[in-house]
Amino acid sequence: MNIKKAMVWSFLAVILPLVSVDFAFAAIYKTVDQDGNVVFTDSRPADQPSEEVKLRPFTPMSPTPRSKPESSKPAQKESKELYSNLEIIEPANDATVRNQGNFTVKIATEPRILAGHKVRLLLDGEVVGESKRNLTFELKNVDRGTHSLTVEIIDNQAKVIQSSSNTIHVHRTVFTPAVSINPPAP
Repeated sequence: MNIKKAMVWSFLAVILPLVSVDFAFAAIYKTVDQDGNVVFTDSRPADQPSEEVKLRPFTPMSPTPRSKPESSKPAQKESKELYSNLEIIEPANDATVRNQGNFTVKIATEPRILAGHKVRLLLDGEVVGESKRNLTFELKNVDRGTHSLTVEIIDNQAKVIQSSSNTIHVHRTVFTPAVSINPPAP
């Protein structure tokens, strides 16, 4: 019975804040049926004893608006004119890498990287290696799990001109048996 009460109170804790202001002032009644189940209702049952549930007042809060920095908007507009395509072509988005966390990341741009621009690769938000003009990166010993790869084109002042992201899944062998499962025949 305690589990049922806990589930009901958990349900109410989630649902009641979502109830509109019009219903916030309506009474809620709690009754217990002949099997010991707790029932909540918005009308007082005439045939059963019930008690009114006193709710704490809630304070509605509006979400804080998210805005992008104004300085990034002109760079994005400029980047559309400079690079019509920027993508990670290998490994593909949502691909699984199975070779012990060692793999090559290949990037494609259209047009080619312009003078004064460099490419850098980020793994889970951390820069991997140095910024360069080369469109291939070798990653070694990447931990297993899901990771975000982001390629950025930056100018000579390290300002991001354009970026693109992929999600990859790295699978690594955790255990390799010392004994062969299928030994050779004698």
